[in-house]
Amino acid sequence: MIDVRRACGAKKRMKIHLNRAGESLGQFTSPEIRDGYRDGRFLATDLAWRDGMAMWKPLAEVIDELAPEVAGGETAAPVPSVSSGVPWEHRSEKGFVSAMVETVRDVLLEPARTFAAMPPAGGLGAPLFFFVLTGTLGGLAGIFYQSMLHAISPATGTPEQQALATMMSSTMVIGGAIMFLPLMLAAAAFISAGILHLALILVGGAKKPFEATFRVICYAGGATAVLQLLPVCGAIVASIWNLVLVVIGISQVHGISRGRASIAVLLPSLVCCGLLIFVAVFLAAAVGAAMGASN
Repeated sequence: MIDVRRACGAKKRMKIHLNRAGESLGQFTSPEIRDGYRDGRFLATDLAWRDGMAMWKPLAEVIDELAPEVAGGETAAPVPSVSSGVPWEHRSEKGFVSAMVETVRDVLLEPARTFAAMPPAGGLGAPLFFFVLTGTLGGLAGIFYQSMLHAISPATGTPEQQALATMMSSTMVIGGAIMFLPLMLAAAAFISAGILHLALILVGGAKKPFEATFRVICYAGGATAVLQLLPVCGAIVASIWNLVLVVIGISQVHGISRGRASIAVLLPSLVCCGLLIFVAVFLAAAVGAAMGASN
């Protein structure tokens, strides 16, 4: 009897590999697989494999074998683990600083696995706090670097640029940034997520509610904001990598292709550029018609 129980326990602890569209989602236990499949984090078309299987198979075909339900329709209670999900949401167990560092590292370096393991629901507070905290640190770093640059070479640039640099390095501006930057970042998170979710609806990619999109925006933006701590090129690198991470995150969380996620992410910018071009052409035509009429 002891050997049978031990064998069953070993089977539950055996890690199951998941793959979606050629990207590894990570390794999970049977209870984690069942819970993720139930809440929509794992898809029926995701490929699954574990030791002993001859080939990868769609999760829908092997879910009952890999993650069987116990009597009553409930899964066996998993052993609490702080390794699943986003580390930031386990900061009470991991510690505040450790959870922040691990989240930044995981999102920047292993975005596919991290966003696949991120629950699409779980509240707006934790991701928003992460985004505002790291975004504020990155924004203050940018102000600091501008101040240092002005202090080292105050005579460079036009008089307008010098006046702007002096204003940016003033105590009043820095104090105002500390007070108002978190509020501006919080507003930006909701606005960005709202626009992106609308774009997802337009391209037929909104498989999860707004909360899932909001969580991707916050964790991707919060992690890349740390890159602004790098002098000179930090802000540029952060902007580019944030775009990449949002595409990956949206693809994983909503269960859509990277191509469709890219279209949704770029659609707002394309629409804005199109409107600007239209306005420019319209104004040029109006000016030309006015000049022709005057002649």
